[in-house]
Amino acid sequence: LIQYQYSLSIGGEVVTPKEWEQLVNAKTPLIQFRGQWMELGTQKMQQMLEFWQKHTEEQPEIKLLDFVKMSASLEDELEIEHDSMISDLMGKLQDKSQLTMVGDIPLLQGTLRDYQKRGVSWLQYLENLGLNGCLADDMGLGKSVQVIARLVQEKETTDSTLPTLLIAPTSVIGNWQKEIEKFAPHLQAIIHHGSGRIQELEAFKSTCLNCDVVITSFTLVRQDEKLFNHFEWRRIVVDEAQNIKNPKTAQTRAILKLSAQYRLALTGTPVENRLLDLWSIFNFLNPGYLGKEAQFRKSFEIPIQKDNDRMKSATLKKLVEPLILRRVKTDPLIINDLPDKVEQKVYCNLTKEQASLYEALVKDVAEKINEVEGIKRKGLILSTLMKLKQICNHPAQFLQDGSEFSAARSQKLQRLADMAEEAIS
Repeated sequence: LIQYQYSLSIGGEVVTPKEWEQLVNAKTPLIQFRGQWMELGTQKMQQMLEFWQKHTEEQPEIKLLDFVKMSASLEDELEIEHDSMISDLMGKLQDKSQLTMVGDIPLLQGTLRDYQKRGVSWLQYLENLGLNGCLADDMGLGKSVQVIARLVQEKETTDSTLPTLLIAPTSVIGNWQKEIEKFAPHLQAIIHHGSGRIQELEAFKSTCLNCDVVITSFTLVRQDEKLFNHFEWRRIVVDEAQNIKNPKTAQTRAILKLSAQYRLALTGTPVENRLLDLWSIFNFLNPGYLGKEAQFRKSFEIPIQKDNDRMKSATLKKLVEPLILRRVKTDPLIINDLPDKVEQKVYCNLTKEQASLYEALVKDVAEKINEVEGIKRKGLILSTLMKLKQICNHPAQFLQDGSEFSAARSQKLQRLADMAEEAIS
């Protein structure tokens, strides 16, 4: 909890509520106060008095998350003076470079880069404050290893016996298991997936309590909702969090019902298509922080996306910045010991076989295109584009006739073979 106190002041000097009321009641913009003439906006002063009266009647304590929200949302006329502890806390939330970087983690089988150490420090700092955040580093910067490092660090320093639930797309469940085996083989991780998964409640509870990480998919969180809801998790980690960008889907609603001490979202695209994506992720992390969906749409999405309201954009940035850590590959401070990515275009000519197939397909479609319309016309164009790509890859992929998949029939395949040899060597 944060304790706070409001006071009224003019020119840095504290004014009593009685003096303030006298100034308001004077109903004149020019007034003599404590030996000085000054110009005052009586309407604004009335608003300030009402604000003071309203908030001094409340209990002068507030949750930290609400304090962060209030600090970002207050109008410019209201100045907040923090004590040294709160100043330090807010400074670290707003400028992650102020965080003390974690040292080496002995049981982690790998070496973290400096920016990854800072990411682990940030995760630890947020959780110590009871806040939930979004790790939004670019793809390839090692979000998974930062999470694993945090799990290892926590296992070394706390006595918690509750497991972490890691929800990921089905295609990367195996990747997570391999990453854990590589960087933290001492962590007990199980995969809840497939037809052989545990579906009896007591057996599921017993198995989970004997492991550190339970890995499952978005689909199974919805299908096995009763299993996951009868359990208190240490933390819930949602990988590829853009999968919960639609708050109305059954899988998003199922994830929101889960009970956990901490929540963490991982995504390289916190705003994939529209600002509501960001709201949905924060609705998982800290429900109510950005208001209800309709309120967010009215306050931020419409003014920012339709009207390009920079004031609203700045306010939203202040709200989410303390709870998002985003680093991009183009930042030289992130990976300053690696060269820039080199892109090189290599042009591969069609073989005679490919060229003849390509020309024949184009002629065939040119004859059919005027015979169809509407959705059938669109379907014909899409299927033709796919066939043309297949021809450019290799004739055998297009023909599907079981013929030889040799490099002689496609320069593209030959170039791919050359690149593979270069990479292996």
